[in-house]
Amino acid sequence: MQNDTDREKIYIEIITQKISDEFQLAAPGQWQQRDFENLSFQIEEKTGISLSVSTLKRISKNQFQKIPQKNTLNALAQFVGYKDWYDLKTSIPVDNPIQERKKTPRRKFKWTKKIIYIPVASIVLFFAILLMLNSQPAQSYSEAKFSSRKNVSEGLPNTVIFDYDISMYNFDSAFIQQSWDIRRRAEIKKNEKYSTSVYYYPGYHRAKLLINDQLVKEIPVYITTANWLNVIQNPANDIIPIYVKENCISNGQIYISPETVKNYNIDLSNNNHATCFYYVNEDFSGDSDNFTFETRLKNNLEEGATVCQGCEVSIFGEFGRHFLQLCAPGCIGRLYLKFGNDYISGQNNDLSAFGTNLNVWNDVKMDFKDKVVTIFLNGVEIYKTSYEASNGRIKGVYYNFAGSGAIDYARLYDDKKNLVFSEDFE
Repeated sequence: MQNDTDREKIYIEIITQKISDEFQLAAPGQWQQRDFENLSFQIEEKTGISLSVSTLKRISKNQFQKIPQKNTLNALAQFVGYKDWYDLKTSIPVDNPIQERKKTPRRKFKWTKKIIYIPVASIVLFFAILLMLNSQPAQSYSEAKFSSRKNVSEGLPNTVIFDYDISMYNFDSAFIQQSWDIRRRAEIKKNEKYSTSVYYYPGYHRAKLLINDQLVKEIPVYITTANWLNVIQNPANDIIPIYVKENCISNGQIYISPETVKNYNIDLSNNNHATCFYYVNEDFSGDSDNFTFETRLKNNLEEGATVCQGCEVSIFGEFGRHFLQLCAPGCIGRLYLKFGNDYISGQNNDLSAFGTNLNVWNDVKMDFKDKVVTIFLNGVEIYKTSYEASNGRIKGVYYNFAGSGAIDYARLYDDKKNLVFSEDFE
């Protein structure tokens, strides 16, 4: 006879397989680090509940000594379209939650039918009542107050002051979280009113007020740059980047050389650093579902790229970002694309067209029209897809290179092909 933990494990097996199927991932036990990171981000975007990478790893292995918390289970269920965990369990037959499992054959005796009918009905009713009691609706925190003030108008780092009032509630825990990253979370107290948080990266962040792991309120925090911000991602501490003080624009391109990287005590032999470029302000704006973005880039091995020569181009919006990645042809299994809330993984999709010779300049064009995106590489259409969730207004652009990549130009056009933003690095 199954106990409660065994039954929950069966449903967890169902939910993780549903996630694998819906997002075209490998079997749950074979998810990779990037899969967990992307799932953590997507689950919070869709449900407002933060599940850490370590929690998702335990769930994927389905190894528990006790049942996960109700909020965790509700988030998983909501992520794949159910109202909550109770809705998932009542939508799948109690006696046979995994249809593929074979039932033990039972002998049929005509005289047992009426005798077993009442006990079975009673058991089903008992479990239904138990599930209802364990799946109460989330508490409303509608009277909570939450707002923010920036210490400086633009630039990095930037300290944000959060004003809040949750004194009217009793709770076990409360936090303010900077954005999607659960690591940037600070505990707050019931009778206090202020909390400060340092933002190290630009972007259109969505700060979150959480009480008992429930998302209560979410507000935008727009951290802008005056111009291009040049950054080295520190392999020893990716939360705090290295801001490059040197002028990185010369010869008609923007580029952080390996020599510059070494000046900041980064060991190039580890092949694990990245150079990044941000332009985040109102000059770079528009409708994230109707625009065209064109750029030229490279990531030359002889000029400081790491082995797979990975490149990423992201367009920041109010509610998320679109991005594409390029790499050397032999590394396409590591690629991801994201448009709206839809992720496309190179593990389960043919992204071979995004593998290219990055030792030379490559022209990239992203054309968005009514939530249909068409990707061109060196003048050739290589990919087309649609998505449902809008990212709202465009807020900025971001490049990430594995090693030392370069950008030759960047141009943004609106839906009528009017030039909104142009940078030639002259």
